[in-house]
Amino acid sequence: MYRKAKNVVTIEGILAETDLKYGSFERNGRTQETIGGVIKIAVDQEINKVMTHLEVPVHMFSTKYTKNNALNPAYTSIEKVMKEYTSIAAAGGVEGATKVRITSGTISINSFVGRDGNIVSIPRINANFISVATGSFNPTATFALEGMVRSIARATDKDGIELTPAKLNVELAVPQYTAETAAALNVDSMTVVAISPSVIAGIEGSWEPGNCYAAQGVLNFSSRTEEIYKEVDFGEPQKVTRTTSVSELVVTAGTATPLDEEYSWTVEEIKAGVLAKRAQLEELKNSKKASAPKAPAATGKIDLGF
Repeated sequence: MYRKAKNVVTIEGILAETDLKYGSFERNGRTQETIGGVIKIAVDQEINKVMTHLEVPVHMFSTKYTKNNALNPAYTSIEKVMKEYTSIAAAGGVEGATKVRITSGTISINSFVGRDGNIVSIPRINANFISVATGSFNPTATFALEGMVRSIARATDKDGIELTPAKLNVELAVPQYTAETAAALNVDSMTVVAISPSVIAGIEGSWEPGNCYAAQGVLNFSSRTEEIYKEVDFGEPQKVTRTTSVSELVVTAGTATPLDEEYSWTVEEIKAGVLAKRAQLEELKNSKKASAPKAPAATGKIDLGF
């Protein structure tokens, strides 16, 4: 049995936006009613001793009925958010918005074909159960993960120069579902980062590719706006406003020694799962190419409309 890795997200914050809708699909000749969409949760938390404002997108989806034709509890939970919870956007401010809590979210990797034809992969937070945060309120967005280290490298800029202050990129192979064969093991490759000097030193001094470890950390789904001056061929430099969005999994702690053998995966198991996922992504890329409209044949004439 090839087990699923520990993968838990906990979020406590204020509901910022909701975009949930009813839907349906056909299965075995029957219409399946669904509900789903994305909500955003506002969280102010410290990341490497800097208070950071997050707006964490959380993806939600559920069918209305289970396989046994019972009302799905996840459907009820999501519908309650849509009908009864108040977002910051709807309230016009934080006052009156609903404080929410998620204790069983997960991280997956959302992969799609970018404009350049290459696969783009970003972390996605999923949760089907959410509740009003009662009692003490402690805004936080954290994760706990297990996985096999695939690579460890210092982050660099576009010229290949290491960033200052230092930042470490660690690629983890994270099995998402329990399977009966290695080839059926659904493995996501997730990049986690370390920015604290002590965490960087701990990872570089103890973690090795091919071994399995546990890590804890904080979500950094934030954005920053900065003004830069762009040089032009002549005249004054032009001021440009640029917004940069960040979707990072920042490690704050972890195990220095590998997981016990009974809780680990072998390199062969992970490799089989990674290759299976790679084949899926190649199929996605090829299907995108096949469906792309063909460019019109060159005629040697440029139509400028006049």
